[in-house]
Formats: sequence, structure tokens, C-alpha cells
Amino acid sequence: MTRLSSVFVAILTLLPLLSSGGCNTAKPQLQDEYTRAGLSDALTAIVNDSRQAVPQLMLDADIPGLSLALVDRDGILWAAGFGHSDSGTTPMTTETLSAACSFTKVFTGTAVMLAVQDGLVDLDVPIIEYVPDFSVNSRFEDDPHKKITLRHLLTHSSGLPHDTVVGNLYEAEASFEAHIESVSSVWLKHKVGERQGYSNVGMNLVAHVLQVQTGKPFAEYLREAIFEPLKMSDTWADLETIESHPNRAAPHMPHVKVSMGLIDFYRGAGSVFTNAKDFARFVQFHLNRGKVDGDTILAGKFLDMMYTASALDTNPWPDYRIDYGLGVWIVTTLNDGNHKVGHDGAGAGFTSLGWWYPEYGLGGLVLARSPESSLTQEKAWLDGALRRILTEKLIGRNEDFDTVPWRTKWCNCSPNDSVYDPDTFTPYQPAWKKYTGTYRYRWKGHELKTYARVLIALFGLPPVEVKVREEEGYLAIIEGGVQSSDRLDEHQPGLFFTKYGDCLDLRGKSPTWKSYRLKKIK
Repeated sequence: MTRLSSVFVAILTLLPLLSSGGCNTAKPQLQDEYTRAGLSDALTAIVNDSRQAVPQLMLDADIPGLSLALVDRDGILWAAGFGHSDSGTTPMTTETLSAACSFTKVFTGTAVMLAVQDGLVDLDVPIIEYVPDFSVNSRFEDDPHKKITLRHLLTHSSGLPHDTVVGNLYEAEASFEAHIESVSSVWLKHKVGERQGYSNVGMNLVAHVLQVQTGKPFAEYLREAIFEPLKMSDTWADLETIESHPNRAAPHMPHVKVSMGLIDFYRGAGSVFTNAKDFARFVQFHLNRGKVDGDTILAGKFLDMMYTASALDTNPWPDYRIDYGLGVWIVTTLNDGNHKVGHDGAGAGFTSLGWWYPEYGLGGLVLARSPESSLTQEKAWLDGALRRILTEKLIGRNEDFDTVPWRTKWCNCSPNDSVYDPDTFTPYQPAWKKYTGTYRYRWKGHELKTYARVLIALFGLPPVEVKVREEEGYLAIIEGGVQSSDRLDEHQPGLFFTKYGDCLDLRGKSPTWKSYRLKKIK
């Protein structure tokens, strides 16, 4: 699936450990392992160190089951499974099916490039040419639906919010068709192409376009275009197969009974389940510039397009920067200019990592049963192992990638956190008193365990609630667990926006905040 609210997951993780799903008391055991014959002593040392480090990581981060792999252009260097795939004694192995979560977006981006190669879609054609009934609301421009392209959707620059009203992280049961239809009710956060904002619904729209243009369900197109050519024999994106799979990992979210329904409507954003061996095949395919066993599946020029950073800067940091490619993140380490491509994923009791250095033909992956709070530790291990291989120069540079047009210069575009002038916000009006109060998110699909419901009822733990109130002469909203509030400005009677473009819609019987439905409780 995709990423749940980080605050929400953190709070649930910190709830008193009253269930059997709490922390383990013993280090998870190694269940199966593959190590390539003939590894150098230096690579063998990294494998041996990782074999010891991973179980401790799992113990520290409350991860009961995990599989992983280190990969180069020739295939798996080392792969292993640790712990258990369920609450019993079933081993978590390199063949255990687990959620790719938001790494699904890389599968979706790759599928689009295959469709471009076959002449089925164009990255820069407005998607209404493919789906004429598409529409969306905007405060900034007329007919925004006539401007949004696949490139905008894949680089998260369309202006679409994270989710939509029907089918989202809180209400986990909806049909894909109803989910897509509900996009017409949302409001863009900014002008099309102005800046970037991570959007699950945008990636689901990509899946919708592919379904229309290929005439096949998205899961079927992924299977025919990617999984079968890459010999990923046990990777799936359809709910029925995943739910009935005999060797599927169970989600680990101790205080919530998780619905699998997200898979169906998060088709482009988080529907894929895979195992470590299959996942490694996909990473190897990218490391070999679209080739499998010497045969070209995706021409290198399309990978070059996929890996070219957007013209918008997202997160510049002192030591590295993060850009969006087409369905992938691109991390540039500024001190050495190395580029790492891939994606993180987390949600509903699973986490995933898939990252590779194209210029060095080296990558790695993690699939875990774990809450989102464990992702930092998982990334630390994977980053450490890959960087150690590079630092010790244990793998040669892939000169085939010398021509990739990586963008390494800063641009003069608007920063990702650009905001409106707060002086334009309308001062508080007495008529807004009816809007103030406490609202609670609606839940559908996910089931909180009894003790968690009691604690939330007693203490209103974040972000189950949001509060709308007068603050310093303006109407403001504060989400549970967040220290600062966001000022609201009225666009239409009952329709408010923050300076970041987040929408509070109080016009109908079912109010929404960030496209999530609310119920006023006081």
C-alpha cells in the first residue's frame, strides 16, 4: 500500500503494548539465505556483518519479519529472510510475498515508459485525450484538466492532493472506478506544473490511463509488460490473487486490523506484492539498462528519460538533494556526485525499500512486516551496506550511464514550500463560528483493536482529530499531535484553504480535510 500519516503510525506504535504484537524478546532467526559463490573477502565481510546487524535492527525497530537482497548487474550478491511472516512460526523467506507499498510507483513509471516505447501514450499529451471525462477543481486557472499530463502525474507536479475522498488511507474500501470518479471533487493545491507535492491519487490516475489505452486491467498489463518478461513469476497486483496467496506475509501493525482493500484502488500507487528474489530481478533489469538476459525489454533512452530529474527542486539539503524522475526518486550526494535511484514505501503494516546506483550497477532492497516508524532504521542499514561497497571500491562503474542527463545544477524555480502571502488571508468573521469545533476522521476498512479504541476515545490521540478555531484573529486548523496550526482562508462560503493549498471543505453534510472525510463531534 502507500504511506499512512506518519504521526498516526507513530502514535499507534507508542500505544501501550497490550497485545501479543508487541516487541520481540529474542533476535529474529535467519530463515533462508543465498550467497553468490566466489565473492571477494571484502564483500564476504559485508555480508557477514549484515547477517549479524539485521536481526538486531529488527529487534530494535519491532520488525517480526524481513527479507532483503543486495544486487549487481549479474543478479543477487546476497539475499536472506529473517523472522516470521505471521504471528505464528511461518518463516519469512526470500520467497515470501510482501507489499512493495509505494515502490509500486516505480513499477508504474516503468510500465508507462514501456507504453511510450510501444506508442500507446505520450508523456506530454493532456490526459483528457485518453480519458475525456477527467476533471478537477482549481482556484488558480481555468480548465486545469486540459493541462495535466502523464509527466505531471509521474513527477508529482499536477497539483493533485495526496488522496481523494473515495478510497484513501482512512477509508480503505472502495472500487477503483469510484476512486477515480471522485477525483472530480478535489481541489488542486497549486497551479499545474508550478511545484511538487506527493500524490497517490495522481499515480492511480496513471494506472487508469494505462488501463484505457491498453484495454487491459492494470494488474494484467503489469504482468504482461513487466513481470513475465523479467521472469518475476510470483509478483502480483490484483487483490484476489494477493489475498488468497498461500505464502503471503501478514501486516504488522499491532493496534490495527488492516484491510487489504487498499490494493484495489491504489493500483498505480501501492498495489504490487512481490518477494525478494523477484524484486531483485526488477532491480537487475534497471541496472542493465532495460535488458533481461541480454534481451532489450525497454530501450536505454527511455530509462534515461525516467531518470532525468524534474525541472522543479524538491528537497535541497546541505549534503544531498532529492529530485523526482518519472515515478522514481533521484538522490544526488553532493560531495561525490553519485546518483541513487529508487523509492521508499510504507503503509498498513508493511515497509519496502528499493534503491540502486545506476552508474555502478549496484542496488539493494528490503521487504518488511513493520510500521512506518521502522523505515529509518531499514534505510540506515541498506544505505550503509551500499555505500560501504562503493567506498571500498568493490564494484566497478557502469560506463553505459555516462550519457544520462542527470541534472546537477540548482534551478531558479519556486521552492517546494512556496506559500501565499499571509497578509491576503481574510480576518476571522463571526459567521465562521459555526465551523469551529473538533472533527474526527471517519474510518472504514481498518479496524482498531478494542484497547486502542478506548485510549483514543479517552485521550483523542492524534491525528484522529482535527480542531478548527479562531486564533490570533483568523480561522485556523490544527491536526492532532502537531504543535503549530495552519491559517485558513475562505475561497467560497464554507470552502477554506491553507497557505500550502490543503483544503477544508465544510459545505456539505460530510466535511473533508485534505480530502479525508470528517465527522464533527463537538
